[in-house]
Amino acid sequence: KGTPGASLAGLTIVVLGDGTSTGAVITKTGVVEWLYRFAKTDVIGSNGYLVLHNSGQNPAAVPADTTGAFPFTIDPAATNLPWGYQTPTGSAGDTQLESPDNMTFLLVSDFTGTDTFQTRAPNSGAGGQDLDTNDDGVLDITPWSAILDSVAFKETNGSTPTAGQDWWYSPNTCGPYISRTVVTATSGTVIAGWDYQTTTNTNGGTAAAAAPNTPKLYKSNAGVGTMYLDGTNGSSDWAQATQLNAFTGTGLNATGTAAGGNGLDPATSATSSIALVGSAANGQSVTFKFSMAAVQGVTLSYATRTSGTTTGFTTHQWAYSINGVDWTDIDVFTPFTSSFALKTLAPLTAIDGAADAYLKCTFSLATTTTSNNRLDNVLLLSNPVNSDTIVTSYAGPTMGIKQADGTWFIGVGSATVGFQDTPGSLNYAAPTYTCGDPVAGDCAVEHGNAFCADACCCAYVGGLDPYCVTVRWDAICVEAAAGCAANCTALPCPADFTGDRVVGGADLGLLLGDWGGSERDLNGDGITNGADLGSLLGAWGNCP
Repeated sequence: KGTPGASLAGLTIVVLGDGTSTGAVITKTGVVEWLYRFAKTDVIGSNGYLVLHNSGQNPAAVPADTTGAFPFTIDPAATNLPWGYQTPTGSAGDTQLESPDNMTFLLVSDFTGTDTFQTRAPNSGAGGQDLDTNDDGVLDITPWSAILDSVAFKETNGSTPTAGQDWWYSPNTCGPYISRTVVTATSGTVIAGWDYQTTTNTNGGTAAAAAPNTPKLYKSNAGVGTMYLDGTNGSSDWAQATQLNAFTGTGLNATGTAAGGNGLDPATSATSSIALVGSAANGQSVTFKFSMAAVQGVTLSYATRTSGTTTGFTTHQWAYSINGVDWTDIDVFTPFTSSFALKTLAPLTAIDGAADAYLKCTFSLATTTTSNNRLDNVLLLSNPVNSDTIVTSYAGPTMGIKQADGTWFIGVGSATVGFQDTPGSLNYAAPTYTCGDPVAGDCAVEHGNAFCADACCCAYVGGLDPYCVTVRWDAICVEAAAGCAANCTALPCPADFTGDRVVGGADLGLLLGDWGGSERDLNGDGITNGADLGSLLGAWGNCP
């Protein structure tokens, strides 16, 4: 937005976006993805607006959008027309607008940089000038005399991009779009499990076999993980012929491979548990490797028995690691019986987030060369979620789009026909809301904007959950609004636009801001004017 009629001579729109991970020169971020140099005769239109949009037909438009605008165009017959450039509808050319992505739009003067966009595929990053040569979020090359204005589309939450995302280069940001979901309480999900017999799962689990053919590496029979007895990943190299075997297992800790089970088969056979054999193996270890990249907390449980109360291994020492080299001791189990019993480690959070996580068990105090411990149904579960948890996710940038029915969608753009696409509509001047706005949305129905139409209910829910009056009225807000009936028993106070139960200066400002409109119409005549001002002043002070 600028001064109507102001010259655009010498100005350039520069878009910084995707780099490339291929080619002779690899760049990550800060690459000129698109630019447009204004002509000497170009000026800002009569209302002071310059509008950019993507060119090309919108494939989701019905009937087909032939105006060359995506995701929407400005109606050329509109009054107060936002004036852009290049097309009869007042729009600039292909700006490579993307969602979601981190992109920066700069309006600069005296641009002297280079760009070969016309000879490269859109969004490829190949051939565009790299202005952030070391990809640290600071522009190393600034081929202009000044940045007159800037804005960045942002899908990243926080101050630095996450893996695979670009930096942004403007303090003025749009996005990210924030959404919330409720994760219900659970008993934990399977990370990995070994029953030493199920081989039909998607991981191709390993089955045990009797000596001398007992495997020394076991892919998990549920989930994703590997058990090592081959001297790698912190394990010992167990002698296949003398220190390993397989015997009858147990159904303990296995709830089946059908839906609702933990993926471990409770059936038993002559070789459905692995046996660790002999006093010569005292001090040797087995290692379980798995990922905690998207997991919070882990609990390990397993069924075990010894061949004798004093002859088999009577101590199991557990330790964890995030690199397979450095280990920290945790639980130790002793003694054991000659019948299968369940052992469970205390919940562990120290390895949360590790792409490669390790648990190791060291066996000791066997007293004869033939004594053994059996292991069966080893299970790694994420820690239980003891109560419903709100999980926040991010996308972006946020867009306000007027829909075909005249209502506004606020969120991330979509190509769904008739949902967020209104070719030919006026998509500007998105409304702002506050508690009690008639058009803010039903408090009992989730909607894309913050606030809702019932001032008291909106204030009540906003006091419990500020997200509902700062970001969006989502399903969690709707659930909280169920308490409005019991908490909004005061008499109506229509002049209290802010919902704070006081008619004051803030409400007066809102009414004056709508002068001549209809949103703050208090007497029902369809226009906000002096009569409504009188009503508001007459109600000045605390609501009844």
